[in-house]
Amino acid sequence: MPDEVLRKWLLDINGIGPETADDILLYAFERPFFVIDAYTRRLFFRFGLVSGGESYEMLRSEFEQTLGPDVGLYNEYHALIVRHAKETCRTKPLCEICCLRGSCGWKDW
Repeated sequence: MPDEVLRKWLLDINGIGPETADDILLYAFERPFFVIDAYTRRLFFRFGLVSGGESYEMLRSEFEQTLGPDVGLYNEYHALIVRHAKETCRTKPLCEICCLRGSCGWKDW
């Protein structure tokens, strides 16, 4: 099934939204759909790369256009975002131990 047809089919299932559909597509079906979640939004907002008001589809499209259709890269990139957001760039960030603080626009440290 073509990628966009499969995505539409998933989105037509009650209770499955864009993030869940893209999780399934990327991790279960190994299709090139970048997952935008709260961790991604938080990290990129703090770096000043997004304003916070962008739609899910706009952010996903920007990531996919920038990175190219690479399932392995999407997997690793998203995993690194999640890890960094859980361990360091938390809701209350641990800026003093952040390896990226020199590049970060948050400046809470």
